[in-house]
Amino acid sequence: MKAHPVALPIGKAEIISDGDDVAIFGLGALLPMAQQLAAELRQQGFSAAVINPRFVKPLDRDVLAEYARRAGVIVTFEDHVLMGGFGSAVLEALSDMQIEASVVRIGWPDRFIEHGKVDQLRAKYGLSVEAALEKLAPYLQQKTRKRLVAR
Repeated sequence: MKAHPVALPIGKAEIISDGDDVAIFGLGALLPMAQQLAAELRQQGFSAAVINPRFVKPLDRDVLAEYARRAGVIVTFEDHVLMGGFGSAVLEALSDMQIEASVVRIGWPDRFIEHGKVDQLRAKYGLSVEAALEKLAPYLQQKTRKRLVAR
């Protein structure tokens, strides 16, 4: 607990770490997973930003726009159903701002999820760093090709 609690500014995201290749937004309980993904990407030679969005509404459109333009690839982690969730809000905001960026969404499918151990269910339904890396692979390959051509 902080000695002097400070009120969070409404609608303002927190930049955990900066990066240029991929911007990872980890909402709530999945922020540690976003940080794990960033660490894995760094080991592979990519620069990854980690952002704690803190809010779905209002969404910090300034931070979203900055990282969408800079990285071109955004990953959203949410412990919610994807349809109508945080990743959907990101897609809508990017569309409204007319910013073209690829968005990889990690979250629950829009269907009945049986009861079970959370870690097992997350693994089964793709709420994992491994699933994010798999979905990111085509974008990372494209970034690698662009770097090789630029040299």
